[in-house]
Amino acid sequence: MKKLSFIALLLSCCLLLVGGCSSNQLPDVPKTGGYEVQDFQGHVIKLPHKPSRIVSLSLGTDEILVDLVPMERILALTYLADDPEISNISEKAKSVSKKVKANPEAIIALQPDVLFIADWQPVELVQTIRDAGVPVYVYKTPSNIEDVKHVIREIADVVGEEQMGQQMVIQMDKQLGMIQKSLEKVSSEERKTVILFSLMGGIGGQGSLFDDICRYAGVVNGASKVGVGKNEMMTKEQIVAAKPDVFIMPTWNYNGKTNVEDFKTEVREDPAFQSLRAIKEEQLFTIPDRHLSSSSQYIVQGVKDVAKAAYPQYSQ
Repeated sequence: MKKLSFIALLLSCCLLLVGGCSSNQLPDVPKTGGYEVQDFQGHVIKLPHKPSRIVSLSLGTDEILVDLVPMERILALTYLADDPEISNISEKAKSVSKKVKANPEAIIALQPDVLFIADWQPVELVQTIRDAGVPVYVYKTPSNIEDVKHVIREIADVVGEEQMGQQMVIQMDKQLGMIQKSLEKVSSEERKTVILFSLMGGIGGQGSLFDDICRYAGVVNGASKVGVGKNEMMTKEQIVAAKPDVFIMPTWNYNGKTNVEDFKTEVREDPAFQSLRAIKEEQLFTIPDRHLSSSSQYIVQGVKDVAKAAYPQYSQ
């Protein structure tokens, strides 16, 4: 089976980004007088006070931080935060003037109080920034919605906003509960099989965040059904074997070279797919990639979108 290219992995990590494993605050050290936290890799960083010059190097933490702390405490977000096709905070992000990429010199020059960085970034990048004296907090990329909630609490702990982080998780649980309550009438016979497409083909296999979105949305993930891994592309044969009822089409033209409407037409007219219910019944839906790829609290919107596409008669 074909492996996802770096761009597709970036999509699912960016689409999907931010890690989950709680930070371990050392006991009996009040945050007002300085504290220490331990990141996913076991590295302890010392913070003399709540960080007020926060830099984020992933879209997932961009989205979490913007809803977690006052904007004046955020020094820089990633360049992806400005892209409304992939970012859920593109409007809010306008108030943060600095945007960064994985450039160690540019990040070091900002002199942040803390830098949040994903565990999939190169070890050399992390070490270079640490060697310059910047406190770097590495977190684990989440694999499911529980991990997303976990990392929200983790980031909240690091920035000294535990109560706000807990409120964000409570709100997620409330919204997920409402979605699942609305789907209680869906019978086993009505349960739909869904295929998620990127501009390169079917994606979102076993162990991906999309796999967990499907679970909460009450649908069968076609990629997982036929044994596709989270970093693998589906072949046409696998797509046909999954017998999908619904196709979810991409919206993010990540390379600026592919027309998403042309791609949708190509899928719709592909001879290999003409026997599938998704094609015969015109069940091709466009859901914003920023919802399906999110590894922040906004992932709940992805669950809602998938449930609505599959079960419009029951969904809110």
